[in-house]
Amino acid sequence: VHVYDLDGKITENFILMRSMGWITNMIPKTYEGAMRCEELETELFYLMNRMTWMINKVCYDPEKEVSYDSNYAQNRYSRRLRLELPKVNAMIATVSNPPGDLLTGPTPCYADFLAYACLHDLKNFVPRCFSGINNKPVTMFFRAMEELPELKEWFEGVGGPARVTSSGE
Repeated sequence: VHVYDLDGKITENFILMRSMGWITNMIPKTYEGAMRCEELETELFYLMNRMTWMINKVCYDPEKEVSYDSNYAQNRYSRRLRLELPKVNAMIATVSNPPGDLLTGPTPCYADFLAYACLHDLKNFVPRCFSGINNKPVTMFFRAMEELPELKEWFEGVGGPARVTSSGE
């Protein structure tokens, strides 16, 4: 399957996150950790591109009076995501060395933030795909990221859902 990066933005975001990892020394410390992050990046890139392509090229029709059908978009994409999400869950569930709830152990790396952002977008688009016991690794990953001491205050305050929805941002 050939995947298109429609506007280059997904590629730019992935490159920026990896670069920020190098700058802030938040890169995996082991070869196994680096390969794990690379595999997850590849899968997330594929899922984000498929979602973007499907929304912009399949579900958007400027000739129609109603040019976007969100139900059709969510239903069509959820079929793809249901096939691919078990792979993401398996990648996240793999025990790291040293053990921890994040991708490469107890200390976050750039890929943790990238995975959180991508999975959060996917969950917002098709939340039904993320419900159930089969997605426990992703659920636990979300919880681990949101409980990081450095980010907990942000999630609960400035960047939290209540602030975003109440201010209209």
